[in-house]
Amino acid sequence: MTTIIEKIELGKDGEVQTSPVGYTKDIDLVNKINIDYDGTLGTFIGANRTKLEIGEISINIFFETTNYTHEARINTDSIGDMDLNEITNINQL
Repeated sequence: MTTIIEKIELGKDGEVQTSPVGYTKDIDLVNKINIDYDGTLGTFIGANRTKLEIGEISINIFFETTNYTHEARINTDSIGDMDLNEITNINQL
């Protein structure tokens, strides 16, 4: 199984945007990326879900201290012509 790695960041229009940055077949790397996500954006969303939903706060607050994070949750059998590089080490992100 191949997993697409995405970068999550705040776009110029103030909206959260995701973009594919690479792929991996290494399940340990997938787990490391997603553990890092859970400890950053995942934790922020979990702790602030209701406030985010009712508009009391904005996701932009998270990105005031963190420029971006990565997530690796899209599994595929083939990357086709996506023109992505294989990521084999967390330091490549």
